[in-house]
Amino acid sequence: MKKLLLTALFLPIFGIAQTSVFTESFEETTDLEGAGWTLYNDANTPFGTYATMLPKAWNIISWVSESGNTVASAPSWFTVVAPADRWMITPSITLPANSTISLEFFARSSDVSPYDDGFKVKISTTNTAKASFTNILAVAHAVNSPIADLTPYTVDLSAYAGQTIYLSWVNDYTNGNVLSVDDIAVTATPLMAVNDVNKKNMTVYPNPTSDYFIINNANDVVSVKVYDISGKVVKSKLEAVDNRFDISDLENGVYTVSIETKTGTVSRKLIKK
Repeated sequence: MKKLLLTALFLPIFGIAQTSVFTESFEETTDLEGAGWTLYNDANTPFGTYATMLPKAWNIISWVSESGNTVASAPSWFTVVAPADRWMITPSITLPANSTISLEFFARSSDVSPYDDGFKVKISTTNTAKASFTNILAVAHAVNSPIADLTPYTVDLSAYAGQTIYLSWVNDYTNGNVLSVDDIAVTATPLMAVNDVNKKNMTVYPNPTSDYFIINNANDVVSVKVYDISGKVVKSKLEAVDNRFDISDLENGVYTVSIETKTGTVSRKLIKK
């Protein structure tokens, strides 16, 4: 679906510029592999006319139901019922450091439940081999509705700021129909500058911790969120009780605490043990 993509959206009130890191609308691209994408196909034969319409793992196609909109599509309806395993992997994407990173994309199925294709979005920080996509960013069933009528899926990639990544869309559904993806966009917003003294002195403790953490120099804190290692928000609008932020229900591991203050946002690593 064609839409306006701005390389920089200036917000003069705060002085922040949102930049476009990576986009793909599938309108100009005619050959995914020729454009640097990696495709992995399964051994299944698509049902009926899909065998000729959708010969690759993922195919650029304009469906009548999309009113001329061009999308990337992968089938899960085969001559013999079997799970799909069709991968579409982006070229390498280098994310800027010290930024909030967001992924948006649209996805739709061409049928209703129980034939509404399920899919996963995965991320790799090394290469395009299947085994390298160890973190799952999103798991969903796409709805049967024109993409123009849908709300985009949104995934926070801030935990990967400063790294080079690959994103994959995997149709892994059994006996569905067709999954279509469109208008992939990765954008970055630089973290607002925070007073150097406050930035240096703002810490979370105890760290490591088992039940809670405290933010020192927290007078200007507006909101607190916690992200897991995959970039997923696991605590949103976390509030302090007696100056303590409770994380006792989280699994042991490494997390990122995003602290929004009146003058900017800082992130701190936190270990839950």
